[in-house]
Amino acid sequence: MTTAIASLDAFIHRWTARSAKSPGDYSGDYIITPEGLVRNNMDEESGRGGYYHFRASTSESQVMMVRGYLKAYQATKITQYLIMARTIADALIKYFFFGVIPSANAKWHSHWIVNGGAGFNSKETGHESELIAYSEAYECWPTWRKLRPNEFATAGDSLHWFMETFDLLSLLETAELKTKWLTAKNSMFREFQMITAPQKKIVYKGAIPFEFSNKGANLSVQPTATFRGPYYSGYQNPVPWHFMKDYTAAANMLQLLIDAQAAYRTSTTIMGPFAPVYHYDTSMLSGATINKFSWKGPDPNTFWGGFQYRAFTAVADFWQQCITSKTSNPAVTSAATVSTAFLTWLDTWLTTHPTETQIPVTFNEGVAPIADYKEPHIIALALKGSLYCKKAGVNPQIVTRVIGRLYKMLMSCQVTTGDMAGSFASDPNSHSFNGFWAGEIMDALALYAIG
Repeated sequence: MTTAIASLDAFIHRWTARSAKSPGDYSGDYIITPEGLVRNNMDEESGRGGYYHFRASTSESQVMMVRGYLKAYQATKITQYLIMARTIADALIKYFFFGVIPSANAKWHSHWIVNGGAGFNSKETGHESELIAYSEAYECWPTWRKLRPNEFATAGDSLHWFMETFDLLSLLETAELKTKWLTAKNSMFREFQMITAPQKKIVYKGAIPFEFSNKGANLSVQPTATFRGPYYSGYQNPVPWHFMKDYTAAANMLQLLIDAQAAYRTSTTIMGPFAPVYHYDTSMLSGATINKFSWKGPDPNTFWGGFQYRAFTAVADFWQQCITSKTSNPAVTSAATVSTAFLTWLDTWLTTHPTETQIPVTFNEGVAPIADYKEPHIIALALKGSLYCKKAGVNPQIVTRVIGRLYKMLMSCQVTTGDMAGSFASDPNSHSFNGFWAGEIMDALALYAIG
């Protein structure tokens, strides 16, 4: 598996942008820029069906690539992986966090999308002549446009990825760099704790809402940032609450996921996966049914398998961290319940599909999930969750069987020849490969190597 990591690293370096008409004016297929900006998708296809520009860099891909390289360094002690993580982490701060790590008690905000290539023009009516330059943060709603002064929007799940990554950086670095990333982690804690602010009267208090932003009506910018939007099961991760020892908030989040599993069973008769969305208000979807699970949300891809396996992996990670630290409370019990139910479903599915080379990736309402296309990063997510379950002490026969099957599936996806060698792609000729895929797969391979 360390050879697979090295091959993936070689692929990333081979597909680093190297030439431009002017500094930063990168075009064509590449996965990362020399400045450390990670493209969300390396080919020329616009993201989310044209929702964002095809040279976009997102906080999702940026932070996951940092984490992947950090885990690779943990597994191999190869210094070049740590150096690469530093480059990408510094780009995360410079471009997504507007260039600063704050002093104590200062607010700290980030934006979710940056132009990772040649400049392009705004599509906002009346502003079509404005250029969105390389490395500039921009917005996609209601169209591609420049940000208003001080505007920002961060996906709720990015916050827990930031915290986990800053924590890992602080553990692996020394001296001033250690202090730098401890400051970043603590600053992110302050923002995250706003979820449980006393004035917020919401159910499942501790679960992560869809967005953290200061955007207001009619593209206005509000003086105070707020968490808003529904709970996506796939956005949930109790690990930050473990960092902060707030097990009441963790228990509330995990109750959301327990109820989401029950709602999925009601819809499909299958126990283990999650109903994807819970609306506690209509702030981001008019007409939403309140206090009920749904397959409708502001991100319409609620059926996407990544949301299932992300939740499974995050909860299993929380569970194994609590077991390792000898933490015992109702939240830990709930984490075991959620993780075991999902792992049992996955084991059953794999057992009844002995020749399948892909796990389910589409989870629609009212029907059984299906493996209708191959996405290596989703296999990697499932592998990560299973490895965490093993560390937590789940049934060894089940978890060993699942890990073996998933690892074999994942390795069958690594390209061995041609210009995409080292990547994990179902169609190498398309040059379709995502930055967050690379980070998640590297993370899974490193965890497998660590054992």
